[in-house]
Amino acid sequence: MSKKSSKILLVMFLLGIFMGSLDTAIISPARTIMGNTLHISADASIWIITLYSLIYAVSMPIIGKLADRHGLKTMFTFSILLFGIGSLLCGISNFYNSFSFLLIARAIEAIGAGGVMPVATAFVGMSFPPEKRGAALGMVGGINGIATLIGPSLGSFILDTFGGNNWHLLFFINIPICIVVLISLIAIKVDKFETTKKPLDIYGSIVSGLFIVSLMLFITNLNFVHLWTSFKSVKCFPYLVIAIILLPILIFVESRAEDPIINLKYFKRREMLSVFIIAFLVGAGLMVVVFLPQFCSNVLKLKLGSGGYFVTLMAVFSGFAAPFGGKLIDKFSAKLILVTGFICTIIGTLTLALIVTSTLSVIPLVIGLAFMGLGVGFTMGTPLNYVIQTSVPKEEIGSAQSTLSLIRSLGVALSPNLLVGFISAAGADVSGKLMAVLPKMPGFTHAMSSGVSGASMVNAFQNANVTTIFSLIKNFVSGQFTKMAPQLSESLRGVPLHQRTNILASMKENYMHQLDGLRTTIENIYQKTMNSGFEKMFLTLCLIAVIALIVALFLPNKKKEISK
Repeated sequence: MSKKSSKILLVMFLLGIFMGSLDTAIISPARTIMGNTLHISADASIWIITLYSLIYAVSMPIIGKLADRHGLKTMFTFSILLFGIGSLLCGISNFYNSFSFLLIARAIEAIGAGGVMPVATAFVGMSFPPEKRGAALGMVGGINGIATLIGPSLGSFILDTFGGNNWHLLFFINIPICIVVLISLIAIKVDKFETTKKPLDIYGSIVSGLFIVSLMLFITNLNFVHLWTSFKSVKCFPYLVIAIILLPILIFVESRAEDPIINLKYFKRREMLSVFIIAFLVGAGLMVVVFLPQFCSNVLKLKLGSGGYFVTLMAVFSGFAAPFGGKLIDKFSAKLILVTGFICTIIGTLTLALIVTSTLSVIPLVIGLAFMGLGVGFTMGTPLNYVIQTSVPKEEIGSAQSTLSLIRSLGVALSPNLLVGFISAAGADVSGKLMAVLPKMPGFTHAMSSGVSGASMVNAFQNANVTTIFSLIKNFVSGQFTKMAPQLSESLRGVPLHQRTNILASMKENYMHQLDGLRTTIENIYQKTMNSGFEKMFLTLCLIAVIALIVALFLPNKKKEISK
């Protein structure tokens, strides 16, 4: 393959990776809007994300194994084609206003996405000489990180610009990218790599698919705020039981398969097992990006949505760190880059948790996000992919890379449920702290307290913003006055009816006037209480990074040659 073709091919694979990673992140802010236009409940709309995640996780090891059999380019081309068809159908479903049509389309899209990232990473690694492999994989990690970080902000921007009813544009932007990538893949001839001719592991595919689905459903339904209650609920416990039953069956089937879908020998090697543990922890930590816009808005008292621009800053540092780290791997070792990345993550999370939440200053915020961006860039994929590709024969790289991606996706699935618990707990604390400062009025305070502590208001507090909390409280108080009007009027039974109206209006006016004087106090209480939740969240991420750092220290320090 010529040098020019090699560069074009790298760009095509990077485009495919960018598209696949972006699609996962860009849909998140649109889920509620999509549910509203399709007239489905919030619980049903979750399946727009959940179904995609499940099928994506199941398809990764299977497509990875097919890539080992039929060639990486063939399966990548197939994956891009399938992803493009799925994206087109997802967009079309908006015109038919069909939720079932959308779910079928998302399933097709997820199968294609399951082959994009692992197969592209494996192909890039095998297409470049050992002395340039780290740099090439670094670009893969950089593109993946940037797409993941800017996806939510880009999705919000498109919806704000073109309107929520045009959510199909979020899918249609994939179509031209797919066409360009497919044309280029067909036109460029590549060197053929050695493939395996062993029979396909049908039983392993079925059992592993069922096991992954059961485990993912258990993880995604787990509620860390009410851990024991959710653990024993019908939404969690049955899936855990199924996964436990399937695990020994999976081990039995795969240990006897000639060419297993999930190769158990990977988990018996200390180096690869360490990489898998790190990948899970990195995936769990990565999803903090979902909460960063809300955190930035809360710290700086920005309007809702503006905090996403700070995530873009983090993406810039991540995009710089990934290719730079790849080049350093070529000169030093993957272990050094991982250790450096986790140290950066620890510094970043501690800065956000201990300094930013107390000083409420933009400079420490930028410094913390910069270090976290460097941490993501150094750890997200490049060194892990490098270690995997130096640890297995060429004909197994596709399946090994898919196993790595699968384990990372399990961490990604667990993370939101874990991290949102801290925000939920802080949101629940807000109600009590606000009631302590609200004006007191006989016969009205108890009703206010009951209303503020209600589930709907607690949920509203969690989804509010420091700039909107006062208007939320004010609207709530006004509504409570209207709701309590008959009871308050009854307490004035000795007063003529025409005077009661004036008295009630005066009571409301005086109360609202007192409330206006507490605006700054209410905003500060909300800000401080929510920051306590964010502080615990970042300290948890710091702990995750420390554990990953300890595991990384046990990796071999020497630079290894790619397996022949």
